[in-house]
Amino acid sequence: MICDAHVHVGSPASGRLPPEAAPGFVAGLLKGRGVDEFIFSSLDSQLGASFGVVEREAIETKEAFGEGAHAFLWLAGRFFDADPDLGMLDSGLWEGVKLHGKETPWLKERPRDLERILSVLEERGLPVQFHAGEDAGCYPHELLPFVLRHPGLRADFAHCRPCGEAIRCLRECPRLFADTSFMAPELYPAFVAAGVADRLMFGTDFPAHVACYEGSPAELYGNDIAGAREYGFSETVMCRNFHRFLHGDTTGANRPASTGGRRDATPGAGKRQGEPTGFLQGRTPASGSGRFKTTKGDMK
Repeated sequence: MICDAHVHVGSPASGRLPPEAAPGFVAGLLKGRGVDEFIFSSLDSQLGASFGVVEREAIETKEAFGEGAHAFLWLAGRFFDADPDLGMLDSGLWEGVKLHGKETPWLKERPRDLERILSVLEERGLPVQFHAGEDAGCYPHELLPFVLRHPGLRADFAHCRPCGEAIRCLRECPRLFADTSFMAPELYPAFVAAGVADRLMFGTDFPAHVACYEGSPAELYGNDIAGAREYGFSETVMCRNFHRFLHGDTTGANRPASTGGRRDATPGAGKRQGEPTGFLQGRTPASGSGRFKTTKGDMK
């Protein structure tokens, strides 16, 4: 099975997102690449779109893919301001929340609001995905104290950056997961050696690829899967941990494989910290082969 813990969708009609972000396109490509389940959130949350637009994209993605598509609400600051009790989660559409410190500086400017959000998620038993990386207010060691104060919360520190810091945080908090989106696959053995690969999840950050590398979207997504296989990502990383993070248990790996919505069961470097700024400022010129490479800062 293939479960992708980090995917995005969006509305190309805004003129600020590539056509590859459209819900139908994303769902179709992932089906074609044999993905069984995935977690996704909307890039439009950071572009000023209304909650209705983001909600509609989630519905369209789930309709196009099926039950294997799991919607996380990218909780922009303006959405929280309009509904601080997070009643928006009552619909049942959202299976978790994504928080991005570059979109809303939660740690630096709104720590009380962040605590409130995490408390609500803990009460509801919903997981949270943090953008983590070398951005102010986004470093794993900065985020970890907030997670530790909520003992019932499951959290994902996306991108595994910096690698050494991500490993230290995983060691300290047994409820913490990390996904490999925009992580060089050759770093995987470091997580195995550290004994924390049991909470590592395969992730891609698709469609960020199209703004960073040459090649068709299908080729670039295929490179992620090929890299995971080349470096020996285990079944636990490729799928089981996805279910543990999403559902809060260890039984997900024993469930019948999802067909991912199918009617039959037939099966540069500086951009790797998260969603590329090209999505905000126009398309970034592509370069490279689409395979992520290790940089000196990755092992900090």
